[in-house]
Amino acid sequence: MRNMFEGKKVFSIILCMLILVSLSTYGFAINDIIRSGKPEVEAKSEFREVKKIYDKNMDKIFESLSEKVNKARDNEEFSVIVVFNEKVSESKKDDLRNQIGNYTTKHEYKNIPAAAMKLTRGQINKMSKLGIVKHIEYDEKVEAFDDTANYWFGTEKARNDFGLDGDKDGNINSYSKDDIVVAVLDTGIDGNHVDLDGGKIIGWKDYVNSQSSPYDDNGHGTHVAGIVAGEGDGNPNYEGVAKGAALVGIKVLDRNGSGSMSDVTAAIDWCVTNKDVYGIDVINMSLGTRGSSDGTDSTSLAVNNAVENGITVLVAAGNDGPTKYTIGSPGAAEKSITVANMIDVGENGFGLAFLSSRGPTADGRMKPDIGGPGTNITAAKTNSTNGYVTNSGTSMATPFIAGTVALMLDANPSLTPTQVRNILTSTAKDWGPKGKDIDYGFGRLDGYEAIKQAGGLSGTNIQVPNHMYGSDSLAGRGSTDTWEFTLNDTSYPIAITLQMTDWRTQGWFGGTPDFDLYLYDANDNQLASSTGTRRQEQIYFTPSSTGTYKIKVYAYADSGKYFFDLSAGGNNLTLVDNQ
Repeated sequence: MRNMFEGKKVFSIILCMLILVSLSTYGFAINDIIRSGKPEVEAKSEFREVKKIYDKNMDKIFESLSEKVNKARDNEEFSVIVVFNEKVSESKKDDLRNQIGNYTTKHEYKNIPAAAMKLTRGQINKMSKLGIVKHIEYDEKVEAFDDTANYWFGTEKARNDFGLDGDKDGNINSYSKDDIVVAVLDTGIDGNHVDLDGGKIIGWKDYVNSQSSPYDDNGHGTHVAGIVAGEGDGNPNYEGVAKGAALVGIKVLDRNGSGSMSDVTAAIDWCVTNKDVYGIDVINMSLGTRGSSDGTDSTSLAVNNAVENGITVLVAAGNDGPTKYTIGSPGAAEKSITVANMIDVGENGFGLAFLSSRGPTADGRMKPDIGGPGTNITAAKTNSTNGYVTNSGTSMATPFIAGTVALMLDANPSLTPTQVRNILTSTAKDWGPKGKDIDYGFGRLDGYEAIKQAGGLSGTNIQVPNHMYGSDSLAGRGSTDTWEFTLNDTSYPIAITLQMTDWRTQGWFGGTPDFDLYLYDANDNQLASSTGTRRQEQIYFTPSSTGTYKIKVYAYADSGKYFFDLSAGGNNLTLVDNQ
């Protein structure tokens, strides 16, 4: 088993060389980001196995289909798309059936030489050997990304069940201070986008260019505003969480997404001064400094003051994880609701995004406070009139929860910020160690229960995969713990997020201890793995059969404690082999 892991060192050396080359080209930009108060960079440095929807080994079978076929019985059927080298005549179809046997056709495309079929494993293998076939691919699931977040975090059902959308004044076609009002401190808002027009932006302040009318020369703020309250006029799949809410746009970041904390502090202060003028109920800040804050800086203090004056403040945790002590300002503010980025079931299963920043704060307090959906969220694209863009990060998770708060206040306008916080955190589904922790805070947002409790309403929540938790320790290199669980529902993905409790950094390229994560079936066939060198390991896997599954935690280097969160349609997680 040990030889399996020797390649890790080679990979680390190659990775080191690649990053050094990257820094020599782009180092000035990275330094500027570190020095500035720039909002989180939606980094692409996460290393995890990606579904391969292409034919890597040129065997005419796409890799994502090969993975499924290789584990299947010979007569097991798959929904596939076969692409031919030419149009297939009726006589050639007869020849095809003679060679591979009868099959069902779902679609026969008129303009491309392809057909959607149901084929068995044996037929797929036979078909791939035919000269007329170009390739065979799995009929992958396609869906609107933001729509899945609204569903899996409960806000969609809450809106439908309770008739809530943030339109407190009873007139859905107009916006005023009598609606639920969310102030977005960001790069601005494009008021000409169909999701954000019609007077939705009832207030505006520009600390960058002193312009009198709303605009966005970057795009970040428009996307954030769309997540909070986009009307969905360009595409109903991309409605914001609280489409009836009104917005106040405050531009504190320039066209490059950079700004000063002094401007941010001034903007928070402006919100307090003008709270009654615009009816500001909520502030959203998908921005912050890098580093670790103790919450005593002026911006954090301004946040605390806003909360004391009746405004609920949501702040992004940042995208500097999974290392500890990566909560900057104003995320470290004592009274802010600081938001981590969790992945929803529509994005392969509930889990914590690798780059989501972690606590504790510099003075040892637990942050973030709660996790919301922030991976592959689609919302309004600036200067496009009716276009959309998909982004990921705590910048996206934060406005999702801000929209949830708007719905809570629509259900009960008398709630104080403290009551809002208490309801959000008490209804959250606990992830990580029991109680509040440095990775998930109080846990995963349950939008349905939060809105239901806020309004004293009654209703039945959505069904979600079960959450299971395991923790133990490994004594040193080569040690392995084996856990088993029973999967009885394949309609949910298997998602495992492992954290190394005692992990400490050792430079740019990793840290210690170094544990790896593996998923096996009951026959010890490896299904998935995560073998990085950072504090978090993560597996996403789509099961095709029920039964017993095994999780193995392997110590590649050193000793220490670990814990993991498992999301799946199963139960009975048990430690069966301790080291």
